[in-house]
Amino acid sequence: MIADPCPREESVLHAARAGRWSDGLTAHLGRCDSCREASTAIRWMVELGQTVGSGTALLPDPRLIWLKVRIRRRSEASWRTLLPLGIACGASAIGLGVIVAPLPGNAWRLLREWLTGAGIAGWELPSLASPGPLAIAWMPAAVLLMLLLLFTASEA
Repeated sequence: MIADPCPREESVLHAARAGRWSDGLTAHLGRCDSCREASTAIRWMVELGQTVGSGTALLPDPRLIWLKVRIRRRSEASWRTLLPLGIACGASAIGLGVIVAPLPGNAWRLLREWLTGAGIAGWELPSLASPGPLAIAWMPAAVLLMLLLLFTASEA
């Protein structure tokens, strides 16, 4: 807000309303921020008045606006209510991923031990599949399962 209004502001407002600008006022408008803002506001108000006065602007039904506000308020309230549930679902999905991630590696190790203990001839499982790399390879699948769980919970 400007403390001291421009002394030429009144003549700028009259010129903006009438749409007739003198060369002196046009030059002043280029230098004075206050008058430039006032001119822009007046032009906008004149255009709005012409639009509303001519009947081309249709205002929406107030009952429709009120209904949209009520629906939005209810949806925001339900979102805030379900937020703790979403956080709990995300935490449980992360925990489940941490628990499930080492299972394939352990299963592979147990299968190798069983085949070795059973003495099945010719069964040599690759040494690449040690429990560490399998657990790391399982992590993307666990993350995808977590995202699927979160998406499913958010759509419910």
